[in-house]
Amino acid sequence: MSLRQHIATLVDGQPYRHALFYKLPGGLRFRMAEGGEHFACVLTAVRKATVVCEDVFAGTDTILVHLQSYATPNRFDLRLTLRQLEMAGVTLPRARDIWAEPAPRDFPGDDDNWWANALFELPKSSLASLLWCAFATNMWELRPNPHCQVYLINPATGLTVHPYDDRGMDVVGTSHEALRQIYSAHYAWLFEYDLDTMDRHFAIPPPA
Repeated sequence: MSLRQHIATLVDGQPYRHALFYKLPGGLRFRMAEGGEHFACVLTAVRKATVVCEDVFAGTDTILVHLQSYATPNRFDLRLTLRQLEMAGVTLPRARDIWAEPAPRDFPGDDDNWWANALFELPKSSLASLLWCAFATNMWELRPNPHCQVYLINPATGLTVHPYDDRGMDVVGTSHEALRQIYSAHYAWLFEYDLDTMDRHFAIPPPA
């Protein structure tokens, strides 16, 4: 089974990308940034997300990484993405799955634009670099910045982490118990807007 086929089994074959908390009910949504200028927001997000991800990836030495980048027909933007990834300390290994898929029809721009996907394993020591790339994605003035979506997957527990920008991070998966443990350990950082939904799903009173 290829890595690409394997990740589909982790979410019961459902499309897991973008707005994971709303597409896959039963997940978690964390508040990351706490105000301030752009650089400080990203650093705060990286710090908090690292704490959560240390629990998500406890007991494993590697992270399954899925990167998705928007690309135009000239492909030059992908070279820029790879260069920025390398500057951030993220180098794609030889063992990887790479594929392309059309951009959604409602995506602005030329109909020939597409999404480039790369799936590969990295050591857990790469976590901070990956989180920086994820949280800086909408901060055009920050570098390094590959401007790509970053999904971090723990195949052993079936949990997928999507740090979507400096504001927040989703954690979803098919293991209710694994999610419940993350919910309990990091309750203070859950997004207030969606807290009632998470409380109802996990049926545990808020900590005192």
